[in-house]
Amino acid sequence: MLPNMNLSDVKRSQIKPGGYVLRVLAVEIDTKYNRLQLKVDIADGPYKDYFTDLESRYDFWGLYANLYLDSDEKTRWKFRKSIDAFMASNPDFTWNYDGENDEQTLVEKLIGATCRNRHYIGNDGKEKTKLQVYALFPVNDIKAGNYKIPDDVYADNMQPSAPASAGVVDTTAPDPVPGFGPVQDDDMPF
Repeated sequence: MLPNMNLSDVKRSQIKPGGYVLRVLAVEIDTKYNRLQLKVDIADGPYKDYFTDLESRYDFWGLYANLYLDSDEKTRWKFRKSIDAFMASNPDFTWNYDGENDEQTLVEKLIGATCRNRHYIGNDGKEKTKLQVYALFPVNDIKAGNYKIPDDVYADNMQPSAPASAGVVDTTAPDPVPGFGPVQDDDMPF
């Protein structure tokens, strides 16, 4: 006989797209993609420390926020908007808009974020889903629910899954092409 495994209180925690309050744990300048890569984890709520726990179990980090450093106007505007959100979320935080800054001052700061699912094909050929930061907001906006959950994004070689067919075929409908219809087993040449 199997021993009691207390399975009634075992649940798999699956984080979903939504708005989260994040804490920056580390910052690195990624010169390959010309960005600041912020290692973040959930700072409060039922998923607090979700990615720290994930790393302790599977030895990889699962969530980053990226601030791109390109000089085009759109990228600079997004960067500014993100810094404004950091300042609104952390009263002690300041940023010199027209001078040099130490990116490490972002470590331990709180930031609000919306997250979405990104679907891709893994190295094993199977479809996988990963939560990713979509946009940064002031913490108060997230806590007040002032955000929209972004749509999932799919890799170039994927399409959103279509609803599965129930396998029902309407045999009362007229043949879509005259002369073509259901084939009977007796009519098969092999």
